[in-house]
Amino acid sequence: MPVRAATRSASTGLIAAAASWGLFWGGWAALLPGLIEQVGATEAQFGLALFGIPVGALPAMVATAPLARALRAWTLPVVLVAFAVACALPGLATSPLALAASLLLVGATSGAIEVALNTTTAAHEARDGVRLFNKVHAATPLAMVLAAPAVGLARQNGVAPLPVLLVIAGLVLLSALLAVDRDGWRAAPAEPGPRRSVAPLLIAFGVLAAVVLFVENAVEQWGALHLEQGMGAGPLLGSAAPACYMAGLFAGRLLAQWRGDRVSGRALVLTGGALGAVGIGTAALAARAGLPPALALAGFAIAGVGLAPALPTLLGLAGAAVDDARRPGAIAAVTTLSYLGFLVSPPVVGVMAGAWGLTPALTAVACGGLLVAAASIVVRAPGTAS
Repeated sequence: MPVRAATRSASTGLIAAAASWGLFWGGWAALLPGLIEQVGATEAQFGLALFGIPVGALPAMVATAPLARALRAWTLPVVLVAFAVACALPGLATSPLALAASLLLVGATSGAIEVALNTTTAAHEARDGVRLFNKVHAATPLAMVLAAPAVGLARQNGVAPLPVLLVIAGLVLLSALLAVDRDGWRAAPAEPGPRRSVAPLLIAFGVLAAVVLFVENAVEQWGALHLEQGMGAGPLLGSAAPACYMAGLFAGRLLAQWRGDRVSGRALVLTGGALGAVGIGTAALAARAGLPPALALAGFAIAGVGLAPALPTLLGLAGAAVDDARRPGAIAAVTTLSYLGFLVSPPVVGVMAGAWGLTPALTAVACGGLLVAAASIVVRAPGTAS
């Protein structure tokens, strides 16, 4: 297959995988009321069941690195098939315990997809000499924005969780077929000679990515509440807060894919952190100053556009920092560290909101953007190392 055709085919499979993952998580929130009713869980029981997602995800992220070294180009299709099966399981649960067990598997396979998708994207970048991370990661927020109202509409018309989950599982299986790559992970052989360790650089990338996801999840989880409680917006307008941020992520990643090669990775992360701080700070200031909610929505959109390329850029640099054999471990390390930021964001922001109020808490989140901008000094394009 010609190189250009192979690259196009590979990117289609990667985009489909990222989109199918986004479809599940985009529609997940709309399914929660139906699942609570289906299993007869109290709020406390349901909260414990949801804890199975991160409990399953973290060890799976670590375990996917050796799996990727063994399966190589087949890693992503295999993990997608497992995720498709796991997607349907919550719809079959009839008790809180069964739901918790199913969510443990959902978390494990979802975490495995994150590492498999990022590792495969990095391998294709190395093989084909093209930039793919921003294009691939743009598919996830777009799918989430589309899935949320679609699943909500289905639930409003009386569709039970299981049929919805089966449709999503079918789309995930389709993405697994598209993700099959017959060309494999061929890359240029590593240059001989001594190589310095890049472990400190990978840790720095992972911590920086964790801050990015901390800020991102804060907007996703608390943005709607900020508009409703802090600015008197209704539920419909409030729901536009995370949607505007997601739309910004989509637009920002497409822009970075289109023109990002003209600037350095450091410039992308620096600018992204600054715009993230300005955007979230604007949303917080709008509530404090009694300004229209539209200004807060614009702020969230600006934050999304700015922060959009930060995570893909860091993952791309991590993949480029090591040779083919070490790439799965490098990507798993950065992905797992970044997930910790995503995981702790809702409770930490909740504690700050309880102590200071939600508007000051979001102001503190905006400072996370400044931290990303300041820490961008560690971002550079390293040579191959072991």
